[in-house]
Amino acid sequence: MEIYLVRHTTPDIGKDTCYGQSNVPLAKGYQAEMAHTSSLLPDTIDQCYTSPLLRCKTLAYELAEQVVTDSRLLELNFGDWELKLWDQIQNDQLTLWMKNYVDHGPPQGESYQQLADRVTLAWNEITTSPYETVVLVCHAGVIRALLAQLLNLDLQDSFKLQVDYGSVTKVTLNQNLTTICYTNRR
Repeated sequence: MEIYLVRHTTPDIGKDTCYGQSNVPLAKGYQAEMAHTSSLLPDTIDQCYTSPLLRCKTLAYELAEQVVTDSRLLELNFGDWELKLWDQIQNDQLTLWMKNYVDHGPPQGESYQQLADRVTLAWNEITTSPYETVVLVCHAGVIRALLAQLLNLDLQDSFKLQVDYGSVTKVTLNQNLTTICYTNRR
């Protein structure tokens, strides 16, 4: 099985804004970015899974005819911080979260461990499917959590992995051997 982890292309939101599960659209001119990302994928895709957010679904439906929406592929839920400017978030709350975001989420949000747990459930289901070529259109946090699991990295260390907008990461599964063929291809 070949699995391609695709991060959505550039969203239409400022870099200084906290967003995770907010339904932010893609930036103007996204078609050119999508065309480039599409060129990095095989011509035949047996199954495509996507986060339900517009920035992922738009790309998924450009890539494949058969698309399954899976809420387990959502980005981190930032709760009360969603769509706030980072510098508007109370400094003490932000500092506390940054010290241990793996186990503690923002107010009304989820921890990175909670994200990893739901993503792992999706991964286990997808990797036991009969498909040969699978694409997951999702988010940087999701891709990092999956790579951390596959590489036996602590979740805290997963942010050392770069996952750019529109990038592709390829993973192959052959019986009991999982291989990360490449990451962050652009």
